[in-house]
Amino acid sequence: MMSAMDPPLHERVYHGIKEDFLAGHFVPGRKIDLQLLATRHRSSKTPVREAAFMLSGEQLLTHHSDGGFVVPILEPAELIELLAWHMQMVLSLLANLKESTIRASLQQNQGRNDTPSPASVASLATNIFTSLAAATGNRQSARTVRHLNERLHYSRIADMTDPLAAEKELRAIANVDVSNLPKAMRRRIEAYHLRKIDRQRKAI
Repeated sequence: MMSAMDPPLHERVYHGIKEDFLAGHFVPGRKIDLQLLATRHRSSKTPVREAAFMLSGEQLLTHHSDGGFVVPILEPAELIELLAWHMQMVLSLLANLKESTIRASLQQNQGRNDTPSPASVASLATNIFTSLAAATGNRQSARTVRHLNERLHYSRIADMTDPLAAEKELRAIANVDVSNLPKAMRRRIEAYHLRKIDRQRKAI
């Protein structure tokens, strides 16, 4: 029988819980039931707890006041900083990409979802921005952009009152049918982030 400390088990549980996170299975601010996760991922609580510590290190989870772990509820001021940082990073990456590279990167995310969910639309945002970062060939940039998007994931889900409209907005950002794609992308990405930043400022 595989030991609870066997590295492959820990890796499987970590990736499984990360998938749960991205699928929107957790409720920000609500303590996560580690035993439920252990049952779901066919393991003891030890590898689940180890995975939760790893996700805490990635700032995707934080410690609950009563013990255990929770998806943090980000305050508007922190969201503004994350959104501004993300915008600056993506705009700087775009400056180093050829138009053909931008076009090829965006075309990876052209598939449509007839019944989008808040989590699937939040994942689409991550995929669009991460594919642009990956197109630079700089793995550190791609990793940083993906991590930023994962930290923004639950705030995107919480803000999404109309998944169809939110998906349409992202499809418009990823539209390649324009004559000067780099210029259009810079305008779209800046406008997208500034709208979200303005919404958070109004919440302060």
